[in-house]
Amino acid sequence: MPEPEPLDPRTPEPALPFTACLGTLLRRLRTLHGLTQADLGRRTGYDGSYVGATERAAVRPSRTLIERCDHTLQAGGALLTLWPLAVREWGTRAGPVPPPTGHGLEDPTGSDVVPGRPIGPGADGTPGRPAAAAPGPGVAAAPGPGAGPPADPVLEAMELARQAEASELGEEAMAGLERTVGRLERAALATPPGELIPAVRARRRYAGRLLGGRLPLGRHRRLLVAAGRLSLLLARLHDDAGDREAAEADRDTAFRLACQADEGELAALAVELLAAWALVGGRFDDALALARSGQDLAPPASTAAVQLALDEARALASLGQHAEAAGARQLAALTRAMLPRAATS
Repeated sequence: MPEPEPLDPRTPEPALPFTACLGTLLRRLRTLHGLTQADLGRRTGYDGSYVGATERAAVRPSRTLIERCDHTLQAGGALLTLWPLAVREWGTRAGPVPPPTGHGLEDPTGSDVVPGRPIGPGADGTPGRPAAAAPGPGVAAAPGPGAGPPADPVLEAMELARQAEASELGEEAMAGLERTVGRLERAALATPPGELIPAVRARRRYAGRLLGGRLPLGRHRRLLVAAGRLSLLLARLHDDAGDREAAEADRDTAFRLACQADEGELAALAVELLAAWALVGGRFDDALALARSGQDLAPPASTAAVQLALDEARALASLGQHAEAAGARQLAALTRAMLPRAATS
């Protein structure tokens, strides 16, 4: 099938920065996942020619395509954040642009209903599951010296979208950041600290810039929590890497952010990290006091409450108070039983 004819055979229009950024980000993420345009097309249920035309900003992509690409490439909502901005830019183009032809290409009016367009899962039946993992959990690798692409296209795209929204953080961007935090937390279980720390720091810097914008109260609180989770993750990573000074600074930041957000579990987890450090250092009286104070902060049925009860049991056992330690272990077991199934899996 012939490729759709691009507006410019090499680069998108310079006057359309969001369209260009969307195409550049899509191409960058695709190549990081080791996929060709045809591969991505099969996974999303579209022709590879449509993917290529979108990367060149030669067509106005449908939301369905961008949504499937965002999921498949683990973009954390960055592609979806840019899509409405790019669509608005298409309205500024001088003169009508002939629509590309072929299976899966959209109507020039922007309608999502075009005869022959796939409306179910991707052609291979497994949308959203890339063939090869990118370096790190959805994190772009930094370019070499003198390279043109940004070090982190996801962050650049999200920042560009935020600026276009007059410093307001949209719901899609907020949800995308929260998903990214979750992926980084899961990646920490199997990724060496030195490889993950730069990505986590980059996300926290981005969250810090967002906190300076105009935000609704609820979204501001969610952003504080996301920044606090990133800070707590950095504290653990720096500690694992042997940098206790940085770990302590990150832990303190996580606790302060949790207090600002009035997020009890995050505050309790920050205290739990102190208790864990005290246990490792043999300061069992301090560990006991910290474990008990952390339980006062933690919600009754939470992973923080379970971990703090276990910390209390370890401290008590180390102090020779074995009956009390058994009681603390029983409390931890009862609390774990109250957790939602997802939290215990």
